[in-house]
Amino acid sequence: MWNDIELLTSDDTGNGYLTVGSRKEHGTALYQVDLLVKISSEKASLNPKIQACSLSDGFIIVADQSVILLDNICRSLQLHLIFDTEVDVVGLCQEGKFLLVGERSGNLHLIHVTSKQTLLTNAFVQKANDENQRTYRNLIIEKDGSNEGTYYMLLLTHNGFFCITNLQLVKIQQAIEDVDFDTAKKGTGNCALSKWELDSSKKGMTIKNLTDAEIIKGAEKFQLIDSLLFVLDTDHVLSLWDSFTLTPVWNWPSLHIEDFLLTTEADTPSSVTWQGITNLKLVALTSTTNKEMKSLMVYSLPTMEILYSLEVSSVSSLVQTGISTDTIYLLEGICKNDPELPEGSVSVLVLRYLTEALPENRLSRLLHKHRFAEAESFALQFGLDVELVYKVKSNDILEKLALSSVDTSEQIRWQKLVEEAKENLHKIQDDEFVVNYCLKAQWITYETTQEMLNYAKTRLLKKEDKTVSVYSDGLIEVLRAHAKLTTFYGAFGPEKFNGSSWIEFLNNEDDLKDIFLQLREGNLVCAQYLWLRHRANFEDRFDVKMLENLLNSIPTPVCLQKLCPWLKNDVIPFVRRTVPAGQKILAKWLEQAARNLELTDKANWPENGLQLAEVFFTTDKTEELGLASSWHWISLKDYQDTDEVRQLQTLVNNLRELITLHRKYNCKLALSDFEKENATTIVFRMFDKVLAPELIPSILEKFIRVYMREHDLQEEELLLLYIEDLLKRCSSKSTSLFETAWEAKAMAVIGCLSDTDKPSELFELQEDEALQRVVYLLQSRPLDYSSRMLFVFATSATTTLGARQLTFAHRTRALQCLLYLADKETVESLFKKPIEEVKSYLKCITFLASFETLNIPITYELFCNSPKEGMIKGLWKNHSHEAMAVRLVAELCLEYRVYDLQLWNGLLQKLLGFNMIPYLRKVLTAICSIHSLWQIPYFSKAWQHVIQIPLLSACCPLRPSQLSDCCESLIAVLECPVSDDLDMMGVARQYVQLELPAFALACLMLMPHSEKRHQQIKNFLSSCDPQIILQQLEEHMSTGQLAGFSHQVRSLVLNNIINKKEFGVLAKTKYFQVLKVHMMNTNSITELVNYLANEFSVDEASALITEYSKHCGKPPLDAAPSEVLKMFLAGLQ
Repeated sequence: MWNDIELLTSDDTGNGYLTVGSRKEHGTALYQVDLLVKISSEKASLNPKIQACSLSDGFIIVADQSVILLDNICRSLQLHLIFDTEVDVVGLCQEGKFLLVGERSGNLHLIHVTSKQTLLTNAFVQKANDENQRTYRNLIIEKDGSNEGTYYMLLLTHNGFFCITNLQLVKIQQAIEDVDFDTAKKGTGNCALSKWELDSSKKGMTIKNLTDAEIIKGAEKFQLIDSLLFVLDTDHVLSLWDSFTLTPVWNWPSLHIEDFLLTTEADTPSSVTWQGITNLKLVALTSTTNKEMKSLMVYSLPTMEILYSLEVSSVSSLVQTGISTDTIYLLEGICKNDPELPEGSVSVLVLRYLTEALPENRLSRLLHKHRFAEAESFALQFGLDVELVYKVKSNDILEKLALSSVDTSEQIRWQKLVEEAKENLHKIQDDEFVVNYCLKAQWITYETTQEMLNYAKTRLLKKEDKTVSVYSDGLIEVLRAHAKLTTFYGAFGPEKFNGSSWIEFLNNEDDLKDIFLQLREGNLVCAQYLWLRHRANFEDRFDVKMLENLLNSIPTPVCLQKLCPWLKNDVIPFVRRTVPAGQKILAKWLEQAARNLELTDKANWPENGLQLAEVFFTTDKTEELGLASSWHWISLKDYQDTDEVRQLQTLVNNLRELITLHRKYNCKLALSDFEKENATTIVFRMFDKVLAPELIPSILEKFIRVYMREHDLQEEELLLLYIEDLLKRCSSKSTSLFETAWEAKAMAVIGCLSDTDKPSELFELQEDEALQRVVYLLQSRPLDYSSRMLFVFATSATTTLGARQLTFAHRTRALQCLLYLADKETVESLFKKPIEEVKSYLKCITFLASFETLNIPITYELFCNSPKEGMIKGLWKNHSHEAMAVRLVAELCLEYRVYDLQLWNGLLQKLLGFNMIPYLRKVLTAICSIHSLWQIPYFSKAWQHVIQIPLLSACCPLRPSQLSDCCESLIAVLECPVSDDLDMMGVARQYVQLELPAFALACLMLMPHSEKRHQQIKNFLSSCDPQIILQQLEEHMSTGQLAGFSHQVRSLVLNNIINKKEFGVLAKTKYFQVLKVHMMNTNSITELVNYLANEFSVDEASALITEYSKHCGKPPLDAAPSEVLKMFLAGLQ
């Protein structure tokens, strides 16, 4: 029973079998197919009898015995009736107020819609003998133009044709409104072929005679348009007749048509004549060789050219509509693929409507509904942009990937999505789209992300024109993403990778934000690695505020063994180079942090305080690139002679004294106490700490006398002063006649009076040797004299001593000496300019000195006023064969930010050719933040040489300097922004030859191709002793710039041992504890517990469980070791 009616507000209910899906479509025209109504039956119906008609007053759907009346736009249900037998014909009139229904039994019903009253039921003809033959074939009811308020009805039956006139439905409607149903059930009428007349003896209408129309016997369906009558006979042949003479005009016997209707673009049917038949379109439902399907065909008349065809189900019916409509309606039964149901079983009916549409609009709707296979075929058929299909599908995959997870349960699903994405991208020619897609997609794993970025890079590099100048912004973005992916891998490891965290990391422009976050969370090694990878990006914008945020992010307590090398080798040189004013902030922070250690890490005090405080002074000299930065050291002087730096230096001195007192003189004092003392009073404190008077002579001889001599103190005088001090302090506090301990100590000191040399060392700094000699000579003269003389030398073309010409080198040296000797105010008064302009002048004459050495005549004014890029390119063109000129070009390019791709490609090539490897290393570091330079061919080649040449020159056994070079090469590997382009296998082989497997493994981990990397690492670990790798990580990579990545290497080694369950390789070594801590941190100690219980003892296993419980913050079990082990393995602890 068709009793579940769903009126749809969209064109898709979400059930796939309701859509037209990927059915075959053909033709030169295009129709958009949408869904209006869904009708369901609890029980499937076998080949249901369905039909429908669309009228101006309503929409009628017939399914077997059910009649459903909707409003004319199918948005509301008006009436739902179920009859005794199948319904053959229906009609609607009088503004949708009357419904006519003819059923298989022969009964014809006139029903008032609003009141749902059946006004008339009459059997006009007898039921057909054949159960499957329709009693009524067609019904048309129209207004009678000759008599207002009346209608005429055309009724085609299985054996005849009726024309019923004078149906006074307006009067009937009035009677119903007056609740006069007796009058409503009366009516009058007459007919042409079949005549009706009023019988005065009866209240109703009766039939008087019947004329059989033999000429149209066998007609299945007809449609009349003015004088043209289209007739479909029982042999499924469509013919055209003249309606006045009933003579055939045309027929189409070759078409097996089961149903048809006509549409026209004309405004009214009356404008259609035989001459104007070209305005007509024939819509036909035809049978196909596939019994389960029919074809909906749209033809142009009279040529019968196929405009459009669509496969529909075998249970389908064309909806009868007005002739001038531009919409085709189709009532279709959905045949479910249920093996338990017989063929042709239908449980769902859908009402579709087809509207002629532009191909672009149809494609857009298909894409909107994610019907990509259909959309691809459609785009190819109509010559549309098929790339649009691939792009939209790719974006759909992207959204699905964002909702996927790396869980094993979803692995097959997301791997399939990735493969679909790859297949789709291969079809897209738009490189920009592909690049953006590979960059923005939330790929599930690190390996997939790396693979897709490699794919994007390979596509861009396959362009025909590979000259440097045509490289795209897209390639820069891909290289940048590659660098950030390597950074993510080194900082967090592949196990913490997921799509959303990767995209967030990639799009984060504030690299320092990540560093601050990792510091605050205590991930110091991670922060160090991020600093190493990103510092080039924020170097130009690093300021005092950022430095403060950096220092405030360092947690307390912190591992000094990891912090101090980082500060010494990285942060402090960086600050001195980029923001010299930050040195006083750094000095103040170091002083306070060092002092805090006395409270937070008292066990290691004061050595830990000195270790932290002195990094400011023991740090490596600021890495000067060359000429362009040689004048930066002048700026340092302005910020090193500050109260904060002096206070830090004082603290360092005090801490050294404090340590010496303890270690050498056996006197331990608090820092706050020590700072109140001087050399004399410290001697007093040393005596104070001697508890037994009899020990005074030996303590004096062994410790105190040594201290006094080293500090040039007069022993006898000092001993007398101590006795005096002791008398003042102790005699006034004595509360007992018997408290004589201080007196005994005083007597013991008196007994030690004797003579006291030694002079102080030149303690209790080194500069440029040539500069130091000049400064030394000038310091003997008055500052005013020296300053004026140096000013004259720095700014004059000739000396005051004669006609000797002063070179720019002379002037540069003179100005350097002046800036070193004189303070800011003196320099500004001499030059009558701000100090920054003076420093700028020094920078210019420093460059001019190099031009001078190259015998290139250029004046100060010409240098300042010349466009720098043109000057640099001229220098390069004429002097690129000279090593010094090549270096000068590099300096000028860096200083004046000239980053021409072809120039830099040649520049790096020349630096390699002149074997200027250490200098080239600094240049590469300096241009790391210039992303456009990453794409030039010699950028990655230069990095490769900088990394490998120091390794090629080393041999086993390694000298300390060679080991340092090997570490620097690995730092370069980690720092290189295009590490994916490096020959990591070659570098790893060289490290293996130098017996540095830990370094080799680090290189293998950075190989770009995931499958190859995985296999190489697997083979390498199976051939290496993990203990040696862990030892080298500890000795060479645990601090400084390598510390950030070493924890990833260590995790890889330990995870390999865990996966293979080869715990024995580290048993009875100091690294077994490292393995235990690692497994506790990853909450995976069960296998190790089993190993200890089986190979060692239950006590060992129980001890690990107890340690793990404490690690997790759980109270340890108070039970016997065997019980602890038993409960843990049972999951109770």
